[in-house]
Amino acid sequence: MGSFSQALRAVNALKAEGVVEDYAVAGAMAILFWTEPVPTYDLHVLVFLPTPASSLVSLETIDRWAGSHGYPADAEHVLVEGVPTQFLPAPNALADEAIRTASVLDYDGVPVRVVRPEYLVALYLEPSARTPKRQARAAMLLEWPGLNRDELDAILKRHDLTL
Repeated sequence: MGSFSQALRAVNALKAEGVVEDYAVAGAMAILFWTEPVPTYDLHVLVFLPTPASSLVSLETIDRWAGSHGYPADAEHVLVEGVPTQFLPAPNALADEAIRTASVLDYDGVPVRVVRPEYLVALYLEPSARTPKRQARAAMLLEWPGLNRDELDAILKRHDLTL
């Protein structure tokens, strides 16, 4: 695998260059910032794309950016500094909130926007995401002493989700 810190620098550049309005690292890579790491091979990045001229969501600007930086496509991933990275446009209000409220943390000297653990749990509890692997990750985060349970309960209520 490539350099995670170099991939995060590239994701920051993606925002700085205006290719995306904002982003937040989600999924298993986000978990490593909050609790024990879980096995994964890719980086998931939730993104706000600049407002398109039509209602059709397109990753064309990200594809062009990747190509101009020499990052090849590999199925649904872009190999950013050797790290398989999946850019996911925020699909709903929960993901929008997760990006807007992301914490800025440090990884090897690189600032990175990371989905907060309460939002990770909520994202894992969405009906379309309820796989055994994601339920196990949600359970792990629920046991983490730093989880703000009141905040999680408010998020779940606001988005009509249950544990």
